[in-house]
Amino acid sequence: MTAEKDLRILVTGASGVAGQAVCRLLKAQGHVNVRRADVGPPVGDDLAGYEFVRCDTRTPDDARRAVAGCSAVIHLAAWHCAHQPPVSDATIFAVNVDGTFNVFEACRAEGVNAIAYASSMAFGWGGVYGVTKVIGEDLCRMYHESTGAGVAMLRYHDFVPKPYLAFGVKLLRNGVDVRDVATATVASLEAASERRIGLFRTIVHTNHGMPEEVIRDFRTHGSAWSDAQVPGAGALIEKYGLHLPESVEQHDLGEAERLIGWRPAVGFQEFLQDLKARDARGEDVANLWLPGSLLT
Repeated sequence: MTAEKDLRILVTGASGVAGQAVCRLLKAQGHVNVRRADVGPPVGDDLAGYEFVRCDTRTPDDARRAVAGCSAVIHLAAWHCAHQPPVSDATIFAVNVDGTFNVFEACRAEGVNAIAYASSMAFGWGGVYGVTKVIGEDLCRMYHESTGAGVAMLRYHDFVPKPYLAFGVKLLRNGVDVRDVATATVASLEAASERRIGLFRTIVHTNHGMPEEVIRDFRTHGSAWSDAQVPGAGALIEKYGLHLPESVEQHDLGEAERLIGWRPAVGFQEFLQDLKARDARGEDVANLWLPGSLLT
């Protein structure tokens, strides 16, 4: 068993969409010392082999109990503005800021030297949620500079559960499959624990492998490009009335591949392949709901 598999890992927010995906990936990769923390266990828990502790990160004692004995932390616990049912701005701020501070202080007391932090592409000053991610990244920097720990700040794109067809189109702009969220998160934690990164930040997004002219003018070239990648895709786009965006959002993810060995695996091409298979089976994709991933 490699050294990183011997890590004692805490995953906060473990009952959420990303938390469950991350824990399943840790299990698949052979990590056995994993503690899950959240305000309640997930429905239909399939990870009962991993320890679960109830934790409200707004409570310092809860944070300390959750972190106790751990050497690495994946901090996913957060409220977001798109949550259903909605929560107040005060709750978002308390969980995302006070909760993150409490977790980091518990990490300091425990000597944790590797952290992966869930930031967001909503980072900014346009609303309370975005501001909480600005402060969260500042807390990451403070923890790194005051302790020397490896800290990864992951600006996730949107993986909120949504209708299947909307999910596919979203991948072209600001959507990401939660499996790519999970692989980026685990890869960054392992890189931090192995001291391959110090203070590191990356966007967690798709990479469609499109030529620049297709990216810039997808409304004109997108259907033909899609058909070249997945024969029959153009007809499927028309059949299901997929509204193609004018351009595709694409980021340079080369630094993430170079430093943490991560690259995304799910993009619009994979969605089209999935749509083609579901259409051939006669599935009612117009009423299909996805939990943040093509895998249901």
